[in-house]
Amino acid sequence: MAALKELASGDLAERRYVAKRFIYLESEEDVQILAERWFNDRGDKVEFRAAGDELGGGCNCVVAQVEEDVENGIDALGILDRDSLAARSHWEAFLDTTDVCCSNRSPFGERIYVLRRWEIENYLLHPLVIESFLADEQGRSPRPETEVNNELFGLVCGLAPIVAGSLLLMSYGRRGFDKTFGLNQTLLENYAEILRQVERQLSPEVAGSVEDWIEKIVSFGGADHDRSTERWLGLIRGIDGKRLLLWLANHYRLGNKRELRFHLARLTRTLGLLDAVLDDFFAHIVGE
Repeated sequence: MAALKELASGDLAERRYVAKRFIYLESEEDVQILAERWFNDRGDKVEFRAAGDELGGGCNCVVAQVEEDVENGIDALGILDRDSLAARSHWEAFLDTTDVCCSNRSPFGERIYVLRRWEIENYLLHPLVIESFLADEQGRSPRPETEVNNELFGLVCGLAPIVAGSLLLMSYGRRGFDKTFGLNQTLLENYAEILRQVERQLSPEVAGSVEDWIEKIVSFGGADHDRSTERWLGLIRGIDGKRLLLWLANHYRLGNKRELRFHLARLTRTLGLLDAVLDDFFAHIVGE
């Protein structure tokens, strides 16, 4: 342990005199996306790091790492997924569809930024990016954006009740549904099972509020009920990104490919869509 402490102290001392900003993320996969695929030309200005260790990262580790660095005179910031607000019962901020409460800085401190979307994976899901990947995988030409959007909205219609039910359970301190819940089931089958689960774990009265939570999720898409790309990008702020990626892989028979998110991340930049999907604070913190 003494050797580890000395190593950590040496790292802190070295980084104190480096003219670089250190940005902590919740996982190594997030680092792979931001550092290696989106901002790989910013290495002289910023360094993305995964918070935590082999025991895991997450919200608490990001906050702790930033606090430690700042106390040691290091320029450090942290980025948390939007769902960290729900996990810490900041429900007003999480459900604020105008993003006023889920703004540049967060309840977690002056140097902690909260994403406007559920998690990093949600920034990979621009319809043009998804269709570009599918076209290559399936050996065909890309389809019109309107056709792609119709298909994606149809998929999310079946997913939204599951996300809503999970959030409802979490709001009462229970675990949400696992990531594979509802795969290959119909909307009606899933909805009936959601009601049964909530009623069993909580009460019939609470189960009656599932519809209210679905409305909260759907409201992220705005007042219009079209199937535009703009509405899609708004709606998926309130959709579990990893769950949606799993549903996409299942629907298009891509397999549960861990590398899928990395392909989508690279395509987002290649197609020039980073500005269209990223929150405005990114330009500031990466020194653009």
